Amino acid sequence: MDTPTILGTIGLAIIVIAWIVQLINTLGKSITLSLFFVWLHLIGVLSIVISSIGFKSIAIIVLTIILAILAIITIIVYPKKKLETKEEK
Repeated sequence: MDTPTILGTIGLAIIVIAWIVQLINTLGKSITLSLFFVWLHLIGVLSIVISSIGFKSIAIIVLTIILAILAIITIIVYPKKKLETKEEK
């Protein structure tokens, strides 16, 4: 296997682990988004972005960059939302 394939596989495995973490939080009756999930998801998506550059597919690169941007926005916005709900209580 070549390097982009290995890196992409590692990224997908990290995303699967992130979803398992979020699923466990959801099954625990918590409906909030786990910040750990978002960080793991971002790391997985960034590794897929790097691996997709090796494949030289513009569509895959653009879509994975969009996913990375959404994860970064979630990380930026999430703590603010959490603080606002604590202040309301």
